[in-house]
Amino acid sequence: MYEKKRCVKCILPDSTPGITFDQNGICNYCKQYESMKVKGEEEFLKILDQYRNKGMQYDCMIGVSGGRDSSYLIWKLVRDYKMRVLAVHYNNPFNSNQAKMNLENALKILNVDCVKWEFKPGYHLNESSKALNAWSHNPSPSMLPIICAVCKNWWPGFFKIARENNISLIVIGSNPLESANFKDNSFGSARNYHKLSRLPKTLAKGAGELISNPRYLYQCSWKAVIKGFLMASHSSPYLKAVYKNMNVVRLFDYIEWNEGEVMTTIQDNLDWKKSPEHASPWRFDCRMDHIKKFLYQKTIGVSELEDLFSKMIRETMITREDALLRLEDENKIPIHLIENVLVTMDLKLSDLNWPQEWFND
Repeated sequence: MYEKKRCVKCILPDSTPGITFDQNGICNYCKQYESMKVKGEEEFLKILDQYRNKGMQYDCMIGVSGGRDSSYLIWKLVRDYKMRVLAVHYNNPFNSNQAKMNLENALKILNVDCVKWEFKPGYHLNESSKALNAWSHNPSPSMLPIICAVCKNWWPGFFKIARENNISLIVIGSNPLESANFKDNSFGSARNYHKLSRLPKTLAKGAGELISNPRYLYQCSWKAVIKGFLMASHSSPYLKAVYKNMNVVRLFDYIEWNEGEVMTTIQDNLDWKKSPEHASPWRFDCRMDHIKKFLYQKTIGVSELEDLFSKMIRETMITREDALLRLEDENKIPIHLIENVLVTMDLKLSDLNWPQEWFND
């Protein structure tokens, strides 16, 4: 069996796109890394104070999934910052049962109103099924995000709910370390692939992918893909133009994201639990992410979890040894879990023609 060579400082393997190692075995991702800098809690409080008690019923709005970071966000805003919060939850058909329970616990304990919305019945499942089927006929890691194209369309609905409730401040709790750097070698991350400077590369790359797999042309919803390209991030030019008066801030741009602090707070105060289906406390709220993690591992030999742990090592949040130990459990995706998610889309493994060697480990 092939033994991965890993950076001696972080844990990125030699299969990571764009990786190189110096004579000491340190990767270029470590050498180019810039440590996180936060703006400070005082600056965050100044922003909150601009909106506190200004609206008729709510001071701000947040998105909640039942995952660890959004659960921490709702706790901080309600209990620590005393904000009147409206929570919004997208009823994703891939939500895990544990995430749903976590969400309901948080809403009840904190007495927070929540708007739950979804696309028309069957739309998300149908489009995800067709996109995954098309992708599987010519697996390409660059095109993996297409299986989540529908989810890239939720920001407009989110802004609309804010406007309907006279809310001008949206606070998000995304982890600043979780956008995988290795994706920038393909279409980029959700926070930057809509930039005009990337357009020539994106068009050239997209044309090549369509030529190599024409199924994308007639099996995928290009309306969803284009809308996702334009609106996958709150910082996209399109959304900024349409919702000019909406201020979107991220909690962890102002205070340091600390995994231990996040986990202890939500477990002790919100009865929060990770899913029994999977060892990792990260991104279990959407079960489609299990499939993406599995497919990244099999197509390029690196996962977003390895990227996250590597950044945590560089930030001295975790030791390399602990990261490797955690990776043994948290990076494994049981095949029965993949099959259970596929059943949701009325698919089975035999429909997708995935290579047999993917299941030989």
